[in-house]
Amino acid sequence: MTRCRSLALGLTLAFAAWGQGGRNAGRGAPAAQPGTQQQPAPGAASGRGGRGETGVPAAGTVDFYNFDPSAPAGEPAPDSRPAESHQKITLNGQTMAYTARAGFLPLHNATTGQSEAHLFYTYYAKDGDAPGRPLVFFFGGTPGVAAAWQEFGGLGPRRFWSAAPGWADNPHTLLGQADLVFVNPVGTGFSRPDRPDRGPAFWNTAADIASLGEFVRSFLIRYDRTAAPLFLAGEDRGTGRVAGLAGYLHDHDVPVRGVVLFSMAMTPDATAGDTQYLTLLPSLTMAAWYHKKLAPEMNAMSSEQIAGQARQFASREYLHALYKGDRMTADERAKAIADLSRFTGLPKQFLINNDLRVTLDRFNAELMREQHRGLSPSDARVTGFVPNPAAGGRGGGGFGFGPPPPPIDFNITALSAGFLSAYDSYLRHELTYAGNQNAIFYLNSGGVGTFTAANNDAGLAAAFARNPNLRLFVTINYFDLNAPFYAIEYTLAHLNVAPEVRTKNITITHLEAGGMPYLDGRALGKLAGDLAGFVNGGTK
Repeated sequence: MTRCRSLALGLTLAFAAWGQGGRNAGRGAPAAQPGTQQQPAPGAASGRGGRGETGVPAAGTVDFYNFDPSAPAGEPAPDSRPAESHQKITLNGQTMAYTARAGFLPLHNATTGQSEAHLFYTYYAKDGDAPGRPLVFFFGGTPGVAAAWQEFGGLGPRRFWSAAPGWADNPHTLLGQADLVFVNPVGTGFSRPDRPDRGPAFWNTAADIASLGEFVRSFLIRYDRTAAPLFLAGEDRGTGRVAGLAGYLHDHDVPVRGVVLFSMAMTPDATAGDTQYLTLLPSLTMAAWYHKKLAPEMNAMSSEQIAGQARQFASREYLHALYKGDRMTADERAKAIADLSRFTGLPKQFLINNDLRVTLDRFNAELMREQHRGLSPSDARVTGFVPNPAAGGRGGGGFGFGPPPPPIDFNITALSAGFLSAYDSYLRHELTYAGNQNAIFYLNSGGVGTFTAANNDAGLAAAFARNPNLRLFVTINYFDLNAPFYAIEYTLAHLNVAPEVRTKNITITHLEAGGMPYLDGRALGKLAGDLAGFVNGGTK
């Protein structure tokens, strides 16, 4: 049964998507402690996981949108039973009945017994199945990004339908293999600390993992799911979250069968020094290939063929050229420049001027410069018009309104246009959720301030060391410029795990997709099939 619902006008959050550009820096957030890595201020970062750009309000302005952790008091989240509705979906020709729940789970302090925060979640469970059915927890992406993208984008039983816009049955949902829980950490979705000034206490790696660990423990007890094979799923910088969470839960006697990473965060080694150019180059080749900027014989190759050629060039000739530097002979340098031009579609003089080292921003500015087009970092296949930065006059950026706007991710901008409004309508109408009538649903930004983060590779290795039976599923996306596929392959190749773990426990799938592969209708079928196989294999 496939249904497509159009949006009703006048929804509570119909215009909230307007402000969902990026992750804003919160006021009153603590400075990084010694020995920690300070996450770029939300909204200011141009790298991984961004969902757009929204600036921090100027000092002294009245801001109705961003969560303020310096406020002494705020409206508490409702402490009530979740909304419950009974639904049906057709999967592989069979009708499946399931129960959907949407609401809050309080996090209680173990010492005082008092609630510290309320996390908003949605839960989909097949009707009539035993408590031992697999259970997958999805935790969203970069701190500040809600799990709604994963739920409503392509993994839940209903999927965003941009043509209406509205939603439709999702034949690729993972609900056929497992029950699904979509969790919004503090500061995302409707999830809030019980006291606003306690918000920063949740916005660091250790507290983030601990709060989500308590959510999982409490959820399993509340719904009598302690016997369920447990899987955790995260995205971009949130992959570090689930890697650490797997180890945390194991230490607290909650076994985890598998971890799913969409657009895995890279190790610093994968993007340090000249390695950054080596690991980025194959993604630049894929972008140039997609936009037909390479030689005809290369444009005619399949995605796997061109990716293989680019890997080979990067790991051999390009590596050799960067290593030798000025020690190259004139003939070696001429050949390296010619071949680099061949693999990037960029003019030779441009490569000479940049000393054979091509950064993403310079590549983006040059590849389609004559067409005034720029690439989307989240999906290089999607482009948009880029005005002349020096232009004035009609809309050219003069008139004393400050510096030019930051680069736009055209892919995320297009996807976000109706996503939040459709999701809010889905919550209110189909899932019958009636709470928080005046609250803002933080889809991408505004709810999380400065986040103090640690890297994820050690957490993943530590999780495997604690639990050698843990299984890992990683998507590698050819057109995600925020997470270059060769850099992720480099990260996985240097993962410090036992040989038998590398051989038996790690599943990798390559997709012709951008940073959120579940949103790609063409890639979703392969992703869903591979993910279903991974979950099924992890329950044997």
